[in-house]
Amino acid sequence: MDWAESYHRLKRNRNDQDAWDRLDAGIRAWARPDLWNRGRAVVDDVVAETSAEVVLSLDRARGAETFAGFVRGHYLNVRRRALVAVQVAVTSLEGVDPPASTERSIEPPEWRILDDCLEALPHREREAVRLRYLEGAAAERIAAALAVSPGNARRIVFNGLAKLRRCARQALTAPA
Repeated sequence: MDWAESYHRLKRNRNDQDAWDRLDAGIRAWARPDLWNRGRAVVDDVVAETSAEVVLSLDRARGAETFAGFVRGHYLNVRRRALVAVQVAVTSLEGVDPPASTERSIEPPEWRILDDCLEALPHREREAVRLRYLEGAAAERIAAALAVSPGNARRIVFNGLAKLRRCARQALTAPA
């Protein structure tokens, strides 16, 4: 894996499919032996999430010489979150306190902003972000739902998430 070449290609064009594929392959080389016992879906999710985080934060990378370490750091953070997210099956609710109230409280304004920004996304990006972050779908499932390749599905999620962040940031910093 030539990390320096991947860095330069992504720096020039963040939508370079070949650079994304190389980045995915490099991350998959770490994830497959490390997470194989968690299942293919976990490996695919960690690879996709790491790739998206790396490209989103590419401006913070210090250069081609340290790009492999930069990617590895993101991989380890995503891996940690994926392993923490493993839910323990609940077999009994004995001894669990009921919720304080069954009525829904007033939503904070940030949730309304997020809903508005999500609705403002183009349909494909909205559906891709919804599948990935609300349903936890892997790139292959998103690709099947949108009738695109897994690489394009990752790019659609990446672009939708970037637009969602920009919209929310603008709404939160706009004068009232």
